Amino acid sequence: MIRVDRTIPGIRVVTEELPWCHTAAVGIWIGAGSADEGPREHGAAHFLEHVLFKRTSTATGRELSERIDLLGGDLNAYTGREHTCYHVQVPAEGLDTAVDVLVDVVANGSCDPADVEVERDVVLDELAGRADDPEDLACELVATAVLGRDPLARPVIGTEDSVGELDSDTLRAFHRRILGSGDIVVAAAGRVDHDAVVARIASGPLPVAVARSLAHPADRSATAPAPRDPGWATAPVLVGEDDDSEQALFALARRTPARSHADRAAAQVATAVLGGGLSSRLFQRIREELGLAYTVYAGMDQFRPTGLLTVVAGCPVERVGSLVGELGEVVEGMRVGVPTADEVSRAIGHLTGSIRLGLDDPLSRMTRIGRHLLDRDEVVSVDESVSRLRRVTSDEVVAYWERESAPWCLAAVGPGMPDGGAAGLLARLAG
Repeated sequence: MIRVDRTIPGIRVVTEELPWCHTAAVGIWIGAGSADEGPREHGAAHFLEHVLFKRTSTATGRELSERIDLLGGDLNAYTGREHTCYHVQVPAEGLDTAVDVLVDVVANGSCDPADVEVERDVVLDELAGRADDPEDLACELVATAVLGRDPLARPVIGTEDSVGELDSDTLRAFHRRILGSGDIVVAAAGRVDHDAVVARIASGPLPVAVARSLAHPADRSATAPAPRDPGWATAPVLVGEDDDSEQALFALARRTPARSHADRAAAQVATAVLGGGLSSRLFQRIREELGLAYTVYAGMDQFRPTGLLTVVAGCPVERVGSLVGELGEVVEGMRVGVPTADEVSRAIGHLTGSIRLGLDDPLSRMTRIGRHLLDRDEVVSVDESVSRLRRVTSDEVVAYWERESAPWCLAAVGPGMPDGGAAGLLARLAG
């Protein structure tokens, strides 16, 4: 059973009680990510996630880790473009300790200058690792090309320059601002007791930290980012980066409906038809029939102002011409080759099956209810989510794809990239 509590100012609590579980997962969701950073804060949300685990006003990072390790649990966090989540999963009997540790990290993390300097090197190492991954690099390049000046376009992790300039004062100010946003969700799933979780959150330091930030709106406005200036791409853009690998990696993308748009379900199904599963058009044509690429898929992200459909494919350098030509054939084929009822049915099965596969995992359930409450201020049931997808027809998928007019952009990473074939692909899709 899913229950929601709204009695704590600035904090919503949602739980899903699963009496059959042996474990429990808890997450503190903050409705701020990389897109909410100011001009001098690029990378702050991700950097803050690292630093808060180092030390709180009550415990060292080692002491916090030891408390979770003693339970056999897992304490972690991740940062997105529009949110940050600090989470922990433990055996059910350790839930109280897990909640206390997680709350201590988020509410009392100190951003000590010495810890910032230590963790800066860790973040820079992470940045270097991502730069060495052609797939990550291509996806970042194409997102920037499509989304333009919108803060959504910036790499979540920041850049080498921006991470090098962040200091403890900047991170503290960012921390205070996001705690005072009034957009915080505590989600718990597994063998949990709703009333007990609410009582523990209400009596802990998180409401105090949020209230302190809410009481100083001037501090928040002084550090808030400027109004968004999307500057989304209005024409095809080709970007590339030359490297010395043996592979070429392509990321083709365009804007799609926002998270709340009426077309979002049709967009999800269309994306699955294109490249969302083993029977999708991209996988069957490029990998199974022609053997041109090992990596080939399509995925979609949906944000508040817009969405992003990305097609990714990689191949040895000698196959670049063939791969680019086939990508054009398959993507263009979505417009001229009407998806059949069988294709749509398989795509829906792929999407709804993915939803149901997560139901046995408390961490997946916690993530689902936390994101729903954070993004929509309500939790949509699994049955309703599945039903919404199953109502999508092949005619709706066709109509959605025909309505989409946002330009395609392409990022090419590899030796000699970009090449004329890549430019030809964009010209073909634009026509």
